[in-house]
Amino acid sequence: MDYRKDSSRISEDEDALAVRINNNLIKLEKIEDEGVELLKSINQYHDTIHQTCRVVPEVRDQLKGLYKKAIDQSVREEEMAKTISKDIDKLLALHTQATKVLSQTPKLTSEETYKRSKKRDNDGTIIGNNDKKQLKKTKATLPKNIIKNGTPVAAKAPKSKDPEENWILATVVGYRADIKQYEVEDADKDEASNRPGERFTVLAKNVIEIPNPGEMQLPEFPTSHLVIALYPTTTCFYRAFVVTPPSKLTPKSKSPRYKLTFDDDENAERLVDSQYVLDVPKENP
Repeated sequence: MDYRKDSSRISEDEDALAVRINNNLIKLEKIEDEGVELLKSINQYHDTIHQTCRVVPEVRDQLKGLYKKAIDQSVREEEMAKTISKDIDKLLALHTQATKVLSQTPKLTSEETYKRSKKRDNDGTIIGNNDKKQLKKTKATLPKNIIKNGTPVAAKAPKSKDPEENWILATVVGYRADIKQYEVEDADKDEASNRPGERFTVLAKNVIEIPNPGEMQLPEFPTSHLVIALYPTTTCFYRAFVVTPPSKLTPKSKSPRYKLTFDDDENAERLVDSQYVLDVPKENP
């Protein structure tokens, strides 16, 4: 086996991947900046609507166009982040393979060593230790499982939106890998004007994906367990205690439900679909 040829091929593959990752990171930053500008434009229109208390056709059409652009931008951002993550995985795998090959490579003569070092001096794309650390750091900023756009979630409202920082029902519309924040849309819509709910950003740790309808979280929460649950006919999650878990509830319903008692609700027992009953986040006991 020609170890030197294998090592050279792997090095070239590493170089190509590093260049591609760097270019895609630049593209990702531009896509994210585009999203920021779109969000600013959307918020400006919403401010105008709030001030005038009316939606003229021109503003409505402008908002529709901006929403379409924002959806396209968030899809492109997600796809680019996934592409970068996959390329980083490939690069790290190549680096591991190169290390293994080099450990098996026969010792070079002094002349070969000189030629090799000369080639490295003239090649500006060779990856050093600092570059690899930066790539690993970049990969670390991407969550293992990015919640897809359109997924319903429980999101902790920021103080600027809700001084009490309650958890609300929302939908994911984008993800900012650089600041580890999701952009979500409040499920509470203005029924009179049919205007979508307010959009805001929230830290990834303050977003909980809601299971699909009918899915049970196993193991189920036992009696007296503290949870946060969607209060019936609202879009807000409040603290509650489990009275009866789905497996012990009678009569059985088509979709699994919990019987709960909410805080400050006069001990009233209420039924809530299981996907809207979540464990209390550790930072919010």
